[in-house]
Formats: sequence, structure tokens, C-alpha cells
Amino acid sequence: MQQPSFRKWLYFTLLALRGQPLGAYYERFVREDQKGISPDTTKELLIRLLDHCQRSVPYYAEVMHRAGNTYHKDPEEYLQRLPVLTKEIIRTHFDDLKSVDLPQRKWYFNTSSGSTGEPVRFIQDWDHAARTGAISLLFSRLVGHEVGECVARLWGSERDIIEGSVGWRAQLLNWITNTVFLNAYRMTPDRMRHFIEVINRRQPKLIVAYANAMFELARFVERERLEITPPGAIITSAETLHPFMREKIEQIFRCQIFNRYGSREVGDIACERPGIEGFWVAPWGNYIEITNSRGDREPPGVEGEILVTSLTNYAMPLIRYQIGDWGALSPTSWDNCTARGQVLRSLLGRTSDIFRNSQGMVVESGYFEGLLYFKEWVRKFQIIQKSCSCLLFRIVRNEGVPPPSQAELDGIVAKTKLLMGQECEVIFEFTDDIPASNSGKYRFLISEVSG
Repeated sequence: MQQPSFRKWLYFTLLALRGQPLGAYYERFVREDQKGISPDTTKELLIRLLDHCQRSVPYYAEVMHRAGNTYHKDPEEYLQRLPVLTKEIIRTHFDDLKSVDLPQRKWYFNTSSGSTGEPVRFIQDWDHAARTGAISLLFSRLVGHEVGECVARLWGSERDIIEGSVGWRAQLLNWITNTVFLNAYRMTPDRMRHFIEVINRRQPKLIVAYANAMFELARFVERERLEITPPGAIITSAETLHPFMREKIEQIFRCQIFNRYGSREVGDIACERPGIEGFWVAPWGNYIEITNSRGDREPPGVEGEILVTSLTNYAMPLIRYQIGDWGALSPTSWDNCTARGQVLRSLLGRTSDIFRNSQGMVVESGYFEGLLYFKEWVRKFQIIQKSCSCLLFRIVRNEGVPPPSQAELDGIVAKTKLLMGQECEVIFEFTDDIPASNSGKYRFLISEVSG
């Protein structure tokens, strides 16, 4: 078995050879976190980002011209002069939001996770991937896991379900990073029993999991009275971790659980960490604002809509991005130069329901969300499990985009039946709008089947 330090060196070296300085960023963030992060870190990164936007991003050059060029003095206050960036603005001004130096960058397309039911496509560059990846590794380190030590990921892979295997590159990466992959999209009793066997044998220092999938696995262990070797820690993400879920997972796995908050658009934003109450926002990655319905900032402790400014993506900057979640900030403080900065005191939204097929198998509902990624004709969606053998895709189409072909719809049906069973009825309902619930929240994944 290779030592963790060798795996860490090999992983960072291979990425550096490909032009991704993830290791250098990681070591820097660890060093600054240990010695004390400068209170000016986020301010300096905001100024650098705004300089780039004024010089190289047509959309922001125009709005900043109207807002004035006074951001060097107090960039955090200056942001309030800029418009909120919505998904609709990204769609409408896609070309003007791209940096003019994009041809000189290594970049790629990505799409939002659909957590608000309105997926949108955007562009990211390799430096963004390196910096956000380093922040993710730092979050793991803060709860006790170092790069190269065993980590189990109870996560999802559409490719693994459709193709039946993970490619050799992914297998090699998993070996180098000492990662064991547990497919959350297929959680039959036999598979969950196998997951526990793997955890007991590999004894991971950390488990990273969907909140709902981890909760279901804990319930299975309790129901089947299985023995479990406690991991070092658990990080949950992608879904709301309710108090009753946290209590059950910690009770069964006998270790502390930490919740993490992030998105595909801006990377990992914040994570719970020992010694801090709430979600600590990594100051190198993102800047958070909490606003009311009029777009005005709310004071610390008051809940409102979360706006995120990514400090890492220069290929297509996202400033004051309306991410679709709600929360509240704690008062900002820097105690004796120790890392504090922004802390999300509370986080609301992102409530996903667990789906079950006719055999009673738990099916991670995020799988079906992924089937609509990169579909230009999808503007907004809601997926509802009407029964164990019926799934409804409710979709608002993008205007000016050709409708889906029958082949596209048949492909979604076939992939749905891979998990739900061949007897499952798949219904597509195209509608003009999908309203929010009475509470004002928009649920994009709904199960009407009692568990």
C-alpha cells in the first residue's frame, strides 16, 4: 500500500504537469489558514477581479462604466452598485459575459446543478478548477483528512449506471488519491451491505456523501443491525442536512458529521469546521451577500437571498450571482488574525426528496436532474414521483430553441427506466411556468410516495 504522502505528491505532480497548480494553491491555503489569513484577502481578490472585468469582460465593462470606477477603496460596498446576476441574464448576455482573453485560456463548459430547477450553461477555466479544488481539499483537511489518506465517496455517477463501469482514467485517479467510490445512484439492500463491507475493510479517514444517501445508509445499518467501523469524519453536501438526519448519522457511524455548501457554478463555498459555529466561507473562493426582495443587503443575523461573487473564475466572471438559496451571515470578525471572515450562520433551501422504485430500492433523485443537464430546450423543470411506477418530468421550454426530438425524449425515458424499472411510466408535461409553493420556496424534486 502506497503511503499517503507519496500519493499526495504524485497527485499534485501529475496535475502540475497538465498545467493545473492545485497543489501549490492547496499548500498556500493550508499555510495561510494555520498562520492566520489576512483580513484584506477577499478585498484584494475582489479588486483584482473587478480590474479584470472592467478591462476584459464587455458586460461588466458597461455596467461598471455606469457605476463609476471607485471600487479600489471599498470593493465590497461597490458591489451593491452592480446588478444582480440572474440565470436569465447569463442566457441573454452569454457572449458579453465571456472574457475577451478566453482564446488564451484553458477553459470548458459547465452547467448549473439545477438546484433551483433552472439549469444554465457557463464557462470555467483551469485556474478556477485548481483553486476551487484546493479549497475543497482544505475543507477535508480541516475535519481530519489529508490528501492521500483513504476517502470513501458515497456520490453519483450517471456514466457508471449507463455504461456499467468507470473509465480507466477515473480508476487511476481513484487509486492515486486513495478514493473508494460508492455509487449513491444505486442503493439496493445488497449494494448497501457491500458499501458497509467496503467501509469496514478500507476504514476511510473521511466519507463524503450526499446528505440523503448517507441518511438512508445509516437507516439501513440500524435496520439490519450491522457492525460498522467508524470513519474519521463525514462530510455531507449537495442536499439539506436536517437535524434529524445529522443525529441519526452520527449515532450510527459514531463520528462527527460536517456539512458543506457549494455549487457547480462557483465550487465549494463554505463548510462547517471545528471551532466555528456555522459554515465558514473560504475567503479565497467566494464572497457572500444576503439581500432582501428589493436587492438591498440584510444585516448579519437576518435571513435573505444568497448572492455569490466567485473570486476564482476569470473566464466568465459571476458577480452577485443569484444562486437560488437562502441564508443568514454571522457578524464578520477576525480574532487575533485567526481565520474567521464570513460565516454563514444558517442555510436554507435545496430540499430534495428520496425516490423509490417498485422494488423498494432507494434511488437518489439527483440522478434524474442530471438527465436534463446541457439540454438547451430546458429553461426550468420539476421532477415528481407520482408513484413507485410513475415519474413526471414537468418542463418549461426555452423560447427560440427547437423542441426536443423524440430520440432525446426516448433517451431520457430509457435512462430513467434503468433505475426505476422497465414498468415505470415516464410522463413529459410541457408548461408555461412552474410556480413556487405557498412558502415561497421552489421544489424541483418531489416525491409523492410515502417512505
